[in-house]
Amino acid sequence: MILSFLLIAGIAFMTGCKKEEETPEFTLVSLMTDGGLDLAGASQAVNVPGDALIVATFSTDVDMATATKANFNVETTDGGVQADYSVSVSGAVVTLTPASGWDDGTQYNIDLSTSIAGSNGVAFTGNSLSFRTSGIFVPQKDAQTLFLSFDDQTAEDELGLQTVTTVGTLGFVEDRRGTANAAAYFDGLGNLVEVAESADLIPGSATISFWFKTAMSDYDGGDGTGLPQTRFVMGLAAEKGYFLEMGRRSKDPLADGFNEFFLKLGTNHVNIGNNAAAVPEATAWTEVNSQVNVSYEDGVSSGFSYGLPQLTEDPPNRSYVAGVVDGEWVHLVMTVDAVAQEKTIYVNGVKWVTFKWLASGFDWLFTDLSYKDKANDGSDWPNPIDGKLALGNACSQANKATGWCDWETLDANPAETKKFFKGSLDQFRIFNVALSESEVATLYDNEK
Repeated sequence: MILSFLLIAGIAFMTGCKKEEETPEFTLVSLMTDGGLDLAGASQAVNVPGDALIVATFSTDVDMATATKANFNVETTDGGVQADYSVSVSGAVVTLTPASGWDDGTQYNIDLSTSIAGSNGVAFTGNSLSFRTSGIFVPQKDAQTLFLSFDDQTAEDELGLQTVTTVGTLGFVEDRRGTANAAAYFDGLGNLVEVAESADLIPGSATISFWFKTAMSDYDGGDGTGLPQTRFVMGLAAEKGYFLEMGRRSKDPLADGFNEFFLKLGTNHVNIGNNAAAVPEATAWTEVNSQVNVSYEDGVSSGFSYGLPQLTEDPPNRSYVAGVVDGEWVHLVMTVDAVAQEKTIYVNGVKWVTFKWLASGFDWLFTDLSYKDKANDGSDWPNPIDGKLALGNACSQANKATGWCDWETLDANPAETKKFFKGSLDQFRIFNVALSESEVATLYDNEK
C-alpha cells in the first residue's frame, strides 16, 4: 500500500511540474478579409475590396484594452497616412471596419504591435503585412462631382450624383488598358452623352480629366479632303460656358512643317453682363480675352487654339506631331484654381501650361449660366441656353444659343463634314477642386 501511495504521489508531482513548465501562448492564427481573402499568405494580397472588413483571429482572447488603432495600425505605404477605420474585439477576434471604404488601388501596411496582449497576459510578438485594394486610386476622390467610367457598356455617373442620358446609340470599344467594351465610342454622326444641368458641373475651382483617342484620318489637315478640320469633343453651352475642340493644322509636315494636332479650349468672360450682344467670341483657357491673337508662327497661339506640346522636350515644344496622337490614348486634364487664379492644362500627366487670369477676376470661365440666359431687360435670349454638359459636341442637343454647334444644323451636314466628335472617351471626371501637379501625375500613373 505504501508503494502504491508513493507511485501515485510521484505521478502527481511529475504532472504538476509539466503543467508549471508549459508557457501560455498568444499568437496570430489568421488575418483574413470577411470575404475569405488571406492577408497573411506567402505573397501580398491584392484586389482587396474597398468595403472589406479585416479580421484578425488570435489563439486566445484579446485584452480589450490593447485593441486600439495604434496597435492595429493600417496606413498607406506611400506617405504613411493612417486610414479611417474602427477596431472592435470579440473574444479572440479583432475586426477592423473602414469608415467609408479603403481607397481604391492603394497599397496599405498593417502593423500589429507588440503592445497587443492576450487576456492571459502574454504580449504579442508583432507582425507587419501589406495588401493592395482593387480599382484605381483617385486623388481627392471625395471632391468628384461626376465620374463616367463607361465600364460594362454603360453611360452613367458612378457616383450617383448626376443624371446621364444619351442621344442616339453610343458605341463601346476597347479601353486604354485593352479591356473590351469599356470606353465610349462616338461615331461623328451626332451620338452624345448628356449630363443634366447642375451647379456641380460649373464649380468655382475645378478639374476636368479624361482620356481620348482619335484618328488623324478623320480630320482635314488642309489638303481639301472635305473632312472637318476640327471636331467638338465636349462642352457645356459652348462659348457661353466652356467647350473643347480638337483639330489638325496640316497633313503634310514636309511641306509646311505644321503637322500639328491642336486643342481649342474655349470659355466665356465673367464680366460680360446679361446682354446677349455683349457676349464675345469664346475666350481661350489661356488668354485673358478673345481679342488676343498671337502670331502662330511665333509658336504661341492663334486666336484660342493651342498645339499639343512635344512632351519629350524641355521646355515643351509647341508642336506635338499628329502621328503621336493618331490612334493613341491621350490623357488630358484641365484645372482651374479660383484661389490662385490659375488655369492649367496637363497632357499625359505632364504640365503643359499655366496662365493666371486678370487680378480683377474678370477672366474666368465657370459662371452661373442662369445669369447668362436673360437680356438686360429680363426677357429671354432669342435662342435659349441649355445647361446640360455634352460629350460628343460643344453643347447639348437642346442648346440653341450658339449656331456653330447647333445639333440640328450639324446633323443636317453630309456625314463626312459633321463636326461631332469621332473617337473614344474614357474615365471622364469632374472635381470641384483644382488638382495639384503631383495629384494629376498620380491620377495619370494610376489610370494609364
